[in-house]
Amino acid sequence: MKPLWNLPPRFISTTHSLGRFLRRDVVGLTPVQIRLALDSLAMLYPGPADVHFSYEESEGLQMARLRLKRTEPKTGVFFVHGGGFAFGSARTHRAIASALTKETGCEVWIPEYPLAPESPYPAALEALEALWNVFESEFDSVYVLADSAGGNLAVSMMQRLEASQREQIKGLILLSPWLDLRSSSMSSRTNSNAWSPFGRLDMLEYTTHYLAGADSNQAATSPVLGSFDGFPPTMIETSTAEYLYPDACLFRDLLIAESIEVVWREEDNALHGWQLFPDILPEAKRSVLAMSHFMTRAPVALTKRPMLG
Repeated sequence: MKPLWNLPPRFISTTHSLGRFLRRDVVGLTPVQIRLALDSLAMLYPGPADVHFSYEESEGLQMARLRLKRTEPKTGVFFVHGGGFAFGSARTHRAIASALTKETGCEVWIPEYPLAPESPYPAALEALEALWNVFESEFDSVYVLADSAGGNLAVSMMQRLEASQREQIKGLILLSPWLDLRSSSMSSRTNSNAWSPFGRLDMLEYTTHYLAGADSNQAATSPVLGSFDGFPPTMIETSTAEYLYPDACLFRDLLIAESIEVVWREEDNALHGWQLFPDILPEAKRSVLAMSHFMTRAPVALTKRPMLG
């Protein structure tokens, strides 16, 4: 198997180790500083000329709306961005949202929910739930898309919705979801430092910022502990090399046990967050095509086996 980006694994591991050392021990970047740095870099991405990108405010929450110009989309995607509950924004996730919009013709909403440590649990959940009620009323069909920590918020939000609201969701798409915040989780105990600029210590730090003393042993914070009654068909995408791979596998098995249709897709050698760069990475382009197929395919019967896409 070819190394990612044709780079030797040892080089990738050494680079990530050096990056963690500089970030933690030399510079000492805080989550707020990381957030500002990522948002500043993301502002350099102009976005496709044929995708309209605008900021609006609804229910007291700023959000971005993306759609093809001169269109009135009937399908909406509620995109809960990741970023360890502490960073990430509509701009950092603009590229993947734009690519999905171009591929499917849908309209994507990216809420800029309150971030930790300034706004810990349950501020983000409450803000997302309020905006969802506005979002779902504007489209004929709706999907939920989320990555990493956004997956935690999206699944928790869906568990809090009324059953009738969940039934209106056509599909759930989770990209490398972080669904178990317990320190005993397999993802938390797995050592994937060689394949990520963030390690176990970072996971524990961001968990602490988000929880701010709240219990991680509850469905609202670790949604793998909750109910999946009425959940829609779900696509789960992950990489065998990333630190959250065990969370994705656990969630897949839980859904299958509840007879929820599962479309399972994995990359063998991709780094966490690869989906955010569809203009650069071939594996990210494959992700966009897989999401498009999931959203536009004909209905299929429920299955108790993962469907490899």
